Amino acid sequence: MTKVASSFALSLWLGFYAVTGLSELAHLAGIDHIGSQALEPAAGGTAAQSAFVALVALSAAGVMAATLAFLRSSNVRIARRGEAFAFGSIGLASATVVAAYLFGAPFSHVFDRVDLAFWALFLSVVALVFDHAVAIRDDADDDMAFRKALAALERPSDHRSAIGRSHEKDRG
Repeated sequence: MTKVASSFALSLWLGFYAVTGLSELAHLAGIDHIGSQALEPAAGGTAAQSAFVALVALSAAGVMAATLAFLRSSNVRIARRGEAFAFGSIGLASATVVAAYLFGAPFSHVFDRVDLAFWALFLSVVALVFDHAVAIRDDADDDMAFRKALAALERPSDHRSAIGRSHEKDRG
């Protein structure tokens, strides 16, 4: 179960939240440039708002990272649980986008264009639903049914070869 689309969508949100949180922490530490590159302006107008945005963003990044670890697990039960966490993670992203839309600062400064953030959420949900729809589950009952079908296919082929041998005797 690779879940490429879900992993891609969650990775994008993970990167967004990690960069946002680390950028806010850099502003709190008084760092406005990294190398020769200027950082985005702080989302929070005050130190308390910046700390709050950093806490929410880094927490969201942590949840996304854990979700990716669950999704990519080789254990089927953990991977299935990761799928539920993936929808919850996108719900968390939705909460921050809706907060930016409804309440404004400080989250409205995180998303330059809230309308594009809603599109990103929509496409993320589409990716999760797509992966859920095309996922092939390994099931012991399915495996047993497959083996029975193969055995049934092998049996008639033995019968046909016996029929073919009887026709050869008739001709000979």
